[in-house]
Amino acid sequence: MSLRGSIHVSGRRARLILAFFPAAVAVVLAIPAPAQAAVPVGFLPCPSVSGFYCGTVTVPIDRSGTVPVLVGKTIALHVMWKPATVADTDGALFALAGGPGQAATPFAADFSLALAPALGTRDLVVFDQRGTGGSGPLDCPGAMSSATSLQQFVEMCAVELGPARDFFSSKDSAEDIDAVRQAIGIDRVTIFGVSYGTYVAQLYSRLFPTHTAALVLDSVVSSTGVDTFSRSNFAAVPKVLAANCARKLCQGITANPFADLARMAKRAGGSGIALNYVDQTGTPRPFRASEADLFGFVVETFSLDAVARARFPAALRSALAGDSYPLGRLLAPVTSSSSNSGAGMALYTATSCTDTRFPWSPSDTLSVREAKATTALDAIPASAYSPFTSATGLAISNIGLCIYWPASSVDSSVTAPAPDISVLVLDGLEDDLTPLSDAGAVAALYPHAVRVNVPFTGHSAISDVWPNADTCVESSLTHFFTNTSIPSCSFVTPFFRPVRVDPGSLASVKPVRVKGIRGRTIGAVLGTLSDVTATALSGSDTGLRGGIFTGSLLKLRLRKLVYVPGVVVSGTYNAVTGIGTVTVTGVGSHGTLSVDRGKKYTTVTGRLGKKPLRIRVRTAANDAKVEVQLPRLIGLNLVSTRVGRSSASTAAPSSVPPNGLETLARLRSGLWG
Repeated sequence: MSLRGSIHVSGRRARLILAFFPAAVAVVLAIPAPAQAAVPVGFLPCPSVSGFYCGTVTVPIDRSGTVPVLVGKTIALHVMWKPATVADTDGALFALAGGPGQAATPFAADFSLALAPALGTRDLVVFDQRGTGGSGPLDCPGAMSSATSLQQFVEMCAVELGPARDFFSSKDSAEDIDAVRQAIGIDRVTIFGVSYGTYVAQLYSRLFPTHTAALVLDSVVSSTGVDTFSRSNFAAVPKVLAANCARKLCQGITANPFADLARMAKRAGGSGIALNYVDQTGTPRPFRASEADLFGFVVETFSLDAVARARFPAALRSALAGDSYPLGRLLAPVTSSSSNSGAGMALYTATSCTDTRFPWSPSDTLSVREAKATTALDAIPASAYSPFTSATGLAISNIGLCIYWPASSVDSSVTAPAPDISVLVLDGLEDDLTPLSDAGAVAALYPHAVRVNVPFTGHSAISDVWPNADTCVESSLTHFFTNTSIPSCSFVTPFFRPVRVDPGSLASVKPVRVKGIRGRTIGAVLGTLSDVTATALSGSDTGLRGGIFTGSLLKLRLRKLVYVPGVVVSGTYNAVTGIGTVTVTGVGSHGTLSVDRGKKYTTVTGRLGKKPLRIRVRTAANDAKVEVQLPRLIGLNLVSTRVGRSSASTAAPSSVPPNGLETLARLRSGLWG
């Protein structure tokens, strides 16, 4: 298989956006007086985050001193420190973010909340790794503004960064951790890492075993880093789909979601699948999705978004039956109005192209690299990619990025063995981004590792706020840090169950309480409001087949939403209380309805088809879960209630970047990460 003409295929960058926030709740925490621990020298109370002290730790760019132009050049690491709530008798806990390319300090308060079971006897340390956030962020403005191809971007960026580009490896970040440890005066540290952070945490434990007390690894990257061809991700696809449908949750939807995916992947070959989605103006748009788009969805969006996981089995069935909107919504081109310079791409490129083990030698020429990559790809059996093809393995790899990266002057490998320390390994059973097989292999390296697999949970288990996965994670952390037996998490149930196939016509909607078209229209309205709630919680703001909604979860303004073909719903709806008033036009009965969703029953009143209406119907399972749990989640004060384009993602960046020309377009419009 030739590389030329193939490496431009774009991957997918997914967003996990949780859209709730207590509009009238403010939590004010006074900075606690350090218990037995003195504030590190030079640290002062952080101006924006209560309870933390901020400071800098200066480290050399090149610790080896082998690059003359870098001698004496340093990076000031931005560090946040929070004292233990009781006494730091167990040292400090370092919290690492994902990436590479993601700053950690913006999540300091979230880490403090999520890791609370450990912080009674440990100081919390959060810092931006070199090249991110407040720690000398890497950027290639010239390449970003003028490159017209991926090759040109990579080559120009490498020149802009100069010889310093070789010193942003994961090994460098691990060595920075030890510099911070020394600066705050702690002998032994526990490290929490999520996603890419788990790789840096592993490296630290191998480089500095005597200073490592324990590791907590959430969504684990392989001990050898990301596989060039993502073979473990391909192998995990049938397992995560089965986990999503466990306990007969897909009964009545599909007998075999993997078989459905295989059929769709086959259709995606060649010119792609013809699908439709609704853009941000509420207008339906056609597009074509490739095989790489389909696999990219499973790896990223499916792993990150509980709503997407709930919708995927039925969306496949709809697409196979000729209804392109449900799957089109899931695979739609990602758009955003946020501003982002794309600075993270420079760090991502520098780290990934230094860390990853490619099938070529760093000193090889471009033509030799291409030949060796082709040989390596062709040597992998087709079954390793099934039901996809090796072309998709190439399209989502970093080969298209790093094949143009200059040879490195340093060796970033770490050969030291894993130490005999306590390790907690957390993984969601529906995570294809960092598959369970990789976590198992890492756990096997640490004699005292304990694994906790969380059902109905995707990537980054510790940030999963959906009950009762969060209860499982909190319990696991509490038992781990108190050296007691960690119980099973088999009790976890999904927040969103897999949804039924979306109706393709009003005639296919089951009448609700009233016979004929009026009853079908009621069913269409309730289906629309249920769909809106899930869509808002996933961070979007468009109807399945048309229309948009705006506002907050406490007051959504629905504008000509179309969920069932031809049935148009407008009005206002409070997704938290389930109370709203809507008008119905289009092919069904016309009228105005008031809806009041309850835990067990939903009441619908008003006029429909020129007749008065008052009915009570059992609340759907997912809506009942929202009715009970969403108010509690709002009380967590984690994220914003704003939905759609104004929301902010809390997800860690994936290890699979977009590639090709679309990479540049996405970076320039702020869509990467």
